[in-house]
Order: sequence, then C-alpha cells, then structure tokens
Amino acid sequence: MATERGGVWRAGNAASGARRMAGFTLIEILVTLLISAFLLSGVISIFLSSQQSYRVKETMGRAQENLWLSSEMLRRTLSMAESLHPDSNPDQIIANYAGDAGVVNCLGQPATSGVVVNHFYVKDRALYCGTTYPATPGSEQPLVEGVARMTVRYGIDEHHRGQVDRYVDAPGDWNQVVSARITLRLLDSPSSQRPEVTLTVALRPRIFSRLP
Repeated sequence: MATERGGVWRAGNAASGARRMAGFTLIEILVTLLISAFLLSGVISIFLSSQQSYRVKETMGRAQENLWLSSEMLRRTLSMAESLHPDSNPDQIIANYAGDAGVVNCLGQPATSGVVVNHFYVKDRALYCGTTYPATPGSEQPLVEGVARMTVRYGIDEHHRGQVDRYVDAPGDWNQVVSARITLRLLDSPSSQRPEVTLTVALRPRIFSRLP
C-alpha cells in the first residue's frame, strides 16, 4: 500500500510538474511572439519611412533636373532673339531670329534660312516649344514634363541705353524689350517644397541694337 501511495504521489508530482512546465513554455512563447511583433513593426516602420524619404528625394532630383533643362533651353534660345512677337504675354513668349548656317530652333532642328520662330508655353503639364505661330500640326513638341506654370515679365529699355529700366507684364512698345524674366514652377511634389526657378535672359541682339 505504501508503495502504491508512493507511486501515486510521484505520478501526481510528475503530472503537476509537467503542467507547470507546459504553462511556462506557453507564456514564454506568447512573450516571444509579442516582442517579435513589436520589433517587426519597428523594422517595417523604418523601412516605410526610408522608402518614402527615397521617393521624395528621387522626385526632388527629377524636379531639379527638369528645372535645369527648362532654364537652359529658354536661356539658349531667347538670348538669340532679335524680336518678340506682339502676342507674347505672361503665359507665353514668342522669340524670332534669322536662320543661318549652324543655327537651330528650340527643338534642335537646323534653321539655315528665313525667320526662326520659337514659341514657348506650358500645356498639359509640360513646357512646349512650337516652331510656327500660330501653331500648325507637327510644329509643337513637349520639351520638359512636369512643369505646372510659366510666368514671363518683360524688361524694357525706356531711354534707349541698352539697359532694363523696369519689368512689365505687357510692354506698350515691343521694340523696347531687351530682357525677359521667366519663372518656372513645377508640379506639386510629395515634399513641402515647391520647386521653382526664376531666370533672367538678356536678348543680346535687342540690347546691341539699342546701344547709343
């Protein structure tokens, strides 16, 4: 009988110990899962933040590149302008110069003779250039995507000195225009910054023609 009681006692202790072991193991597993989930959520949060930061930097990089390309195209073309069409206004600028050997238009096409027309404006979220005015089929092409707006102001030489006296939206006499101040704004980006650039282009032939 004593042996049986001893066997029962040992069996009971073993079962109780097994239950305790099983209980501790379950708690440990739950704690481990909780900690793992917490760490995983942190890793995911860092990854998403890094990904968003990369997208913002990439977008800003493209925006800066677009601004640089737009500025260079406008500067290169307008600096050769011998005259501006009177339909130029704050939303568009139409610059003309004579064609010759080695001369190209705003699309990079050779223009060896005649009057070269360069019509800059923004349409469908892009900076466009047209080589005729008014536009004809096939004469206009987008130069740079992602441009929201272009604003042009015209520098006038009121005293015939080849210098800008003031900038206006609509010159009364287009023969007085010797400079153009152009502001380009790109489309809104994911960042808080609004990419924008303002460039001032001297119309060199116009300046030289008005020097005393």
